[in-house]
Amino acid sequence: MDRSDVVVVGGGVIGVATAYYLARRGRSVTLLEQDQLCRGASLGNAGQITPAHMPLNQTGVLLRNLRWMLLPSSPLYVPLRFDLNFFAWLWRFHRACNPRHIDRATEILCRLGRASVELFDQLADEFDFRYRKPGRLEICRTQKALHDVRHEADLLQSFGFDFHMLSREELVEREPAVTGEVAGAVEFPDSYYCDPKQLVLNMAKAAERLGVKIHTETPATDLCVESNGSVRVVTPDGEFQAGAAVLACGAWPPRLARRLGLRLPVEPGKGYHLEIDLPAEPPKTPMMLVEQRIFVTPYDSFLRLAGTMEFSGFNLRQHPARLKMLADGASRYLSGIDGANVQSRWCHLRPMSPDGLPMIGPAPRAPNVWIAAGHGMLGLTQGPITGKLIADALVDGHVSEELAELRPDRFGKSR
Repeated sequence: MDRSDVVVVGGGVIGVATAYYLARRGRSVTLLEQDQLCRGASLGNAGQITPAHMPLNQTGVLLRNLRWMLLPSSPLYVPLRFDLNFFAWLWRFHRACNPRHIDRATEILCRLGRASVELFDQLADEFDFRYRKPGRLEICRTQKALHDVRHEADLLQSFGFDFHMLSREELVEREPAVTGEVAGAVEFPDSYYCDPKQLVLNMAKAAERLGVKIHTETPATDLCVESNGSVRVVTPDGEFQAGAAVLACGAWPPRLARRLGLRLPVEPGKGYHLEIDLPAEPPKTPMMLVEQRIFVTPYDSFLRLAGTMEFSGFNLRQHPARLKMLADGASRYLSGIDGANVQSRWCHLRPMSPDGLPMIGPAPRAPNVWIAAGHGMLGLTQGPITGKLIADALVDGHVSEELAELRPDRFGKSR
């Protein structure tokens, strides 16, 4: 039986960051990944690091999107299915769509984002992951959308993040790739991007140099807490015992958490990407195309179009209409998208919480088992700070104030 101080379940950005920071604090760590490292949602996300961010919960968001939810070509797609857990999740999501929660959640997300960027800066000094700070443009086709983004920017500014308004003329001068009818854009200078795969793999190598043992193709099938508080993780390849465990396995923690009497309201939100050849006039700055909710990230040899939200349960089926929506939607804002050669088509599951905040903390009945789940679309942005907060808590023996409002049992018993 393999023994270590901590077993981390999950080989994405959050799991690897947790293992890395635990090893830096002198702990022996074993990391278990059911597939290869960085093969889940960490692999193909937009690559944008957005410390200034609001929760998906917005006043009236469900009613505004109700007529589009059943359309596969809409930014938010909810195919008809009978799922009591999902209905309960939707109800919790709806209850969190109020101004008081939105303001508080935004403050928490901004605080986590700012702390994480400080860690990204440090990681960039240790290894390369194509980390850049070009800012981000949120481009709007309509004046209404531009007004709404300005309202969000005002709130983010109150938490220390600046923004700049760009007219259509200023936007096109800066980004000649922008075409069609656009109203303008909001620029967020405190935004970054990176290669998420390179980040995870190089951080894993750094962790291994610190002594972390990584086991890929090793799914955790069961979790047992012994009478002395130690944790035993069962896999097809044997058992791994440790003084503590961290569940950082994307959309899958609820399945293991149930073994601890903890029902986590995490729903898989499927996101997609298309990678296409760089157009003759590629964008220079990472973007979000607001009305279509499409993220555009320029890399050296391709342009990544990412986004959409699909609640269709635990599956990795690629819906052709969702992929087509990325190309069609982006072509309304940018030139050179139609007919571009597609290098990659991808989808995976984001772990979505109903209140837009991650779930980070110990399981109530098993304080030596920590949960890191529900980061939604901010797993990359919040990966380093999540890993460091968990590592510090396990080593120092107390839960920090930053984690008090993120405890995983805040939703009660029912799911």
